[in-house]
Amino acid sequence: MNIIFVRHGESAHNAKISEEGNSSLTEKGRKQAELLGKRLRKYKISTIYTSNLLRAKETGEIISKILKIPVKENLEELDEYSSNHLRSVLRALIRRKTSRRLKRLKRFLNKISEKREEEKTILIIAHGVTNRIIMGYLSQIPLRKQLLRFSQENTCLNVLKWKKEYNNWNINCINDIEHLPIKLRSKNELR
Repeated sequence: MNIIFVRHGESAHNAKISEEGNSSLTEKGRKQAELLGKRLRKYKISTIYTSNLLRAKETGEIISKILKIPVKENLEELDEYSSNHLRSVLRALIRRKTSRRLKRLKRFLNKISEKREEEKTILIIAHGVTNRIIMGYLSQIPLRKQLLRFSQENTCLNVLKWKKEYNNWNINCINDIEHLPIKLRSKNELR
């Protein structure tokens, strides 16, 4: 099994065009999503999940049309984690408790990876911090140690592959934006 998780395309909020956190994609974000969708054709994706937020849903719709695979579900568990929510999660971890939302995310990941021996590929379209949590959880990196370690550019590709012989997830790529020409990359990536 492969689990591919990507960050949504550039949103109006990312581009500082809007103060609204749940904003739609910009023209640049739609183009980024289209190029990612074309790149994803080489994978045999069986299922697509997206966050419940507008920018992830729009990215999912664009990719879904290109791959001709419907989005199975939009899930709140995949929504972005705010910095306030992360601080409360980290405080809870120090007290050895886990937030309800994080528990739901872990249950979802456990559910979709139950049959990890099967030859299938699942696509998740989410957000930067959410992707870091997914990668850390599946790779068994403690949350408090991994949150800031993985950069996530718009429409970056992250691929985890289940390795039966090692009984764990192998990280094939992180934050891969090879599909984006320079003009469609974020200013952060160009530094």
